Amino acid sequence: MTNSPHPKKLLNILLLLTILVSWGCPASEKTPPDPPLKLSLAVQPTLFSGLIAIADEKGYFKEEGLDLSIALYPSGRASLEAVALGKAQVATVSDFAFAAKTLEDPSVRVLASIGTTVGDRIVARRDKNIHHPDDLRGKKVGFAAGTTNDYFLYTFLLTQKIPQEDITFVDIPAEQHVEALIKGDVDAISTFETYAFEAEKHFGDTIVLWDSQNNLAYHWFLAVKAHLLQSPEPLKRLFRALIKAEDFARGNQEETKRIVSQKWNFEPSFVQQFWWRTRMSVSFGQSIVTSLQNYTRWQMKKAGESAEPPDVINFLHPGLLKEVDPSLVTIYG
Repeated sequence: MTNSPHPKKLLNILLLLTILVSWGCPASEKTPPDPPLKLSLAVQPTLFSGLIAIADEKGYFKEEGLDLSIALYPSGRASLEAVALGKAQVATVSDFAFAAKTLEDPSVRVLASIGTTVGDRIVARRDKNIHHPDDLRGKKVGFAAGTTNDYFLYTFLLTQKIPQEDITFVDIPAEQHVEALIKGDVDAISTFETYAFEAEKHFGDTIVLWDSQNNLAYHWFLAVKAHLLQSPEPLKRLFRALIKAEDFARGNQEETKRIVSQKWNFEPSFVQQFWWRTRMSVSFGQSIVTSLQNYTRWQMKKAGESAEPPDVINFLHPGLLKEVDPSLVTIYG
């Protein structure tokens, strides 16, 4: 009878074979990691753009395989214009400014909302004899056409029963609002919270401020040109990074405030003052449809157009976010 090999000898043989096989497989045959995909963002630095600041600071874009470049712009309208001109691939923009753009460029698309805010304000100089909203009659009021300043100034005057013809409207780029108020080119401004804060710092108690949105929050979109949807992978990675940022923000509020403040160069007192007005979240809900329908109708009415407004559904692209996380998409038509 033949004796079976000793178990210890078998173990040594297997070990030797393993070593020989490993020598025969050079490290160069291992699959290298995929190179990061490039993507460029045009961003208005605001509290409701905070998820972008967090994802960049925490390295979530790199974790998801994105080589992301961020360029800052003074308004969402300017950010979307940068995308239209090919200077960036993705813009952060308000739902109102997006609706305005669709009327001149039907190739723009909404990918998702990344935040909401009720931060727009009316700022008026007391030395111009403005103490109450009704005192705006006969005054020059600055605003940035095609932005939320435009629409919420209209609704503010409507709420206060002040006829449009009683106001001299002055269209001024958003980043020049405070300067125009200081110089006296206008008596009041309808502006974003960042510029309202600057004005308050300069004027102190010699100005009066009113909330202009009447608690009506507006969405902060990610928007692209339609052709970018043909290469969706970078956009999916962008969503995954922003969802990570939202998860972080939910459990780390104070650190989130610090990151947004430092990343966007905001004073901590500004962040504290306006934080409660802002909600940062990745979503695609039915309220996006409603707001775009309202804003598009208003834009066309203001322009004196009697045609039917375009179907806003044509400008929506919730599919990419739905692929990443279906629970975040609640649009039904």
